Amino acid sequence: MAEIKSTLDLVMERTKNLTLSSEEKQAQKNKEITNRIKGLVQKLQDGVLAAGQFNEAYVKLKKDADLPDDSLLVRDILTRLDPGQDSQVLLEILEECCHLDTAPIRSVISDYRNAADRATEKRMGLIKEELAHKHSIAGTAVIPNLEADSQWQQETQNLQRKFEESLSKAFEMTN
Repeated sequence: MAEIKSTLDLVMERTKNLTLSSEEKQAQKNKEITNRIKGLVQKLQDGVLAAGQFNEAYVKLKKDADLPDDSLLVRDILTRLDPGQDSQVLLEILEECCHLDTAPIRSVISDYRNAADRATEKRMGLIKEELAHKHSIAGTAVIPNLEADSQWQQETQNLQRKFEESLSKAFEMTN
């Protein structure tokens, strides 16, 4: 009677002579390290790890993976910076673990927040005027819903794009 093979057996049989090139092995190693760094940063943001614990875990990872620099950590943190959220912990990690001067980055975040506040006030004022003139709706209780305003959404996208450009320039200044 013929032997019945599992799918796993068939796959293993067909791939037994395949090997990874050195470039593929390095790419796989880099991806694994990147994922581990992302996991550590996510645990830090979630409050599972304190800054000191993160620092210890990162130093161990850096030693185990034989990382020559902190570029993977810096890149991950920069992608997570959101000017609308509290980024203090991430900036402290950049300072402590990566030894970067975060003053230019903090300045960009502050400038973004100020510009967003001014744009919010301006747009809310324009919407209130429009409601008063077109629909005779006015008063102190009128609070425009900016999230439903397509023009405001476009403006926030423009602000976000400018923030990312400024952040990139600020990062170049720290190196």
